[in-house]
Amino acid sequence: MRRATGLSTVLATAIVLTVTGIAASSAVRHDAVARFSARTVEMMSPARPLFARVDINIDQWSTDLDHRTLARKILEQGPMAFSHTLAGYPRLGTMTAGAQEFPIRYAWQVFDRDGGQRIYLASDEPIMLMSREFRKFADPEPLLFVELRVNARGDGIGRLSDAVRLSVDESRNVIEMRDWDRRPLHLVMVHDELGIVD
Repeated sequence: MRRATGLSTVLATAIVLTVTGIAASSAVRHDAVARFSARTVEMMSPARPLFARVDINIDQWSTDLDHRTLARKILEQGPMAFSHTLAGYPRLGTMTAGAQEFPIRYAWQVFDRDGGQRIYLASDEPIMLMSREFRKFADPEPLLFVELRVNARGDGIGRLSDAVRLSVDESRNVIEMRDWDRRPLHLVMVHDELGIVD
């Protein structure tokens, strides 16, 4: 009888520890390492812009190995190799605009000397932020890459790019879009929701 009671206690303890461990690991897995809100502008009429909300949740950053692999692909095989390689990477977060959700498969962060930060994101699916009515005005090439520039207060802007415009700055260890200043402004009122930037 004592042996049966002892065995039951051991089994109950093992089950509790297992369930607790699973719950803890799940909680860690779903905590975002970065979260940004933003607005994308759609002109409903010349005098009536619509600022639709965009949410960016990053669950984890890309590993240094994945980052270097993607950079090497661009340098050795050209920007289009970036997209093909990215398709095999796991989901690191999501970018949501209305009912649309786009997987983030590359996420990289660099801090500026002035306390700001630059966030580089990429998806293997075209990121369509505008509503169906406005898609006829969209870029001819699918936009897969996002670059956010956020100041020390956690506010900033963002632009999107196709893979063709990507380049590698080896001195700063970043994959970025060429001609940042010439790209359309896709995201405004970008805000760091977690307050990562001091």
